[in-house]
Amino acid sequence: MFMAILQHTPLWVYVLFFVLLILGWMQSRDRLVPYFRAFILPCIMMLFSIYGVVSAFGMSIGIVAWSIGMMIVLALGIRIRVFYNAVFMEEHKAFAIKGSWLWLALMMIIFWLKFAVGVALARQLDIVYEPWFILSISLCYGLLSGVFLVRMVILWKIKSIQVKH
Repeated sequence: MFMAILQHTPLWVYVLFFVLLILGWMQSRDRLVPYFRAFILPCIMMLFSIYGVVSAFGMSIGIVAWSIGMMIVLALGIRIRVFYNAVFMEEHKAFAIKGSWLWLALMMIIFWLKFAVGVALARQLDIVYEPWFILSISLCYGLLSGVFLVRMVILWKIKSIQVKH
C-alpha cells in the first residue's frame, strides 16, 4: 500500500519536499539574512499551513482551531529565550542568525502532516469528516505555524530594540 501511495503522489509534492529539505538545511547554518528576506520563509510556512487547513477542510471550524494554535504558541513562544538567537546589524541592514535544526524539523512535520491528511482525503477515509479530526489537525497546523509567527515577532523586536540604542 505504501508503494501505491508513493506511485500516485504528484511530482510537485516530491519537488516541494526537496525544496523544504534544502531550505531547512540552510536554516541549520549560521548566516547573515537581509531584513526583508528574514520574514519571507516564516510567511511562506504559515501560508502553507493555513492552505493545509483550507484545502483539506474548507472554510470551517478548522480555521478557528488553527488560529487558536497560533495564538497559544505566540503567547508562550515570545518568552522562550532559545528563539532570541539573532542580532540585527544596522550597518548591513541584516540579521546575524545562529543556525538551528529546529526549522527543518518544523518544516518536515508540517509537510508530513499535510501529506498524511492528503492521503486520507484521497482515499476518502471517513475520519477526515469527523469534527475531532478536523479540530485536532487544524490545531496542530496552528501550533506548528505559531513557531514561525514567534520567529517573525522576535526578529522584529530584536531590530526595534537594537536600532533604538
